[in-house]
Amino acid sequence: MTDQKTRGRLTLLLISAVFFAPIFLAIYLYFSDNPWRPSETTQLGTLIMPPVQLPNETLTAGEGAFSFTEVWSLIVLANDQCDDRCMTALEDIRQIRLSLGPKMPRLQTVFLPAGAAANVPLDARAFPKMIVADPAAAAIIHERVDEWQDGQIFLVDPFGNLMMSYAPGTDKGDVRKDLGHLLQLSEIG
Repeated sequence: MTDQKTRGRLTLLLISAVFFAPIFLAIYLYFSDNPWRPSETTQLGTLIMPPVQLPNETLTAGEGAFSFTEVWSLIVLANDQCDDRCMTALEDIRQIRLSLGPKMPRLQTVFLPAGAAANVPLDARAFPKMIVADPAAAAIIHERVDEWQDGQIFLVDPFGNLMMSYAPGTDKGDVRKDLGHLLQLSEIG
């Protein structure tokens, strides 16, 4: 009889351990400092806090005028000239847009030249959907962006907020990952 009682108690303890062990393990993992905990952020770019509200300027004159509303935007700014880093950034945002496949209409690519960079000719065949802003509109937006470097890529949300930046030379795959997350989670734009 005692052998049967001992076996029953061991069975009860085993069932209890199977039930309570995951709870204790979860509490331990939550409160301990271990590598299992995810990092605080998952974005690969630099968040701009607080976001900079860009003016609701029409970027181009004439028919089919574009602005920063209702669509996500990847932008590249250029000041006096569009050097190699600037051209690489323009090529990168073009390729990022193409990699979106069916989500392509949710993103526009914008080049904001100012000064002598406004005279940089972009090959229409190489950059068919690139929006090249008028110098007057570009100058207004340049004033709103505090500090930037040639070749830096910025992300603008559909409300016209400059919200994220990527340093010159950032892997376009990192920008694509962030954008993929945003487009998947966002129902706007």
